[in-house]
Amino acid sequence: MTSMPIQPITHVMWPEILKIQAEAYSKVAPESLEVLQSKWQQSPDCCFAYLDEKSEPEEKNILGYLLAHAWHSETPPKLYQILPEGSHGSILFLHDLALSKRATGRGVGSQMVKHLLDSATSSGFRSALLVSVQGSVLFWQKYGFVEVMNQKASESYGDDAKVMRRDF
Repeated sequence: MTSMPIQPITHVMWPEILKIQAEAYSKVAPESLEVLQSKWQQSPDCCFAYLDEKSEPEEKNILGYLLAHAWHSETPPKLYQILPEGSHGSILFLHDLALSKRATGRGVGSQMVKHLLDSATSSGFRSALLVSVQGSVLFWQKYGFVEVMNQKASESYGDDAKVMRRDF
């Protein structure tokens, strides 16, 4: 019996998650382990990894990860900062979807987004917010996200960053 490839993030996955983050982002500097883990600690049920089904279970060969967390504002959090106290709210902020180059063409990103949106709906979030980087607007539009025209992302996200929203 094979287990589901999308699994909750555990402590042992972080070294591989950091490698994927460094591989996936060419226009934005990687965030520290402490900053990434603050997202996970705020909303562990909204953070998961996609395990390569072809690898042995003990290898935990991760093809991608997704970090999302509860958030209190229509303004996205800044990069490189630990989530502030009291920032938990009814908006789901999709902080990061990063895939290994080994995941290319396998539908990993789509499966992870669908899993998150299903979880978010059943968890009672009223909307989801994200910042599209590295030209990913069209990808997010496939899942019902639309650009928020009157909202500017923090400069920390890069020049082409776009705030996007999806209501449930």
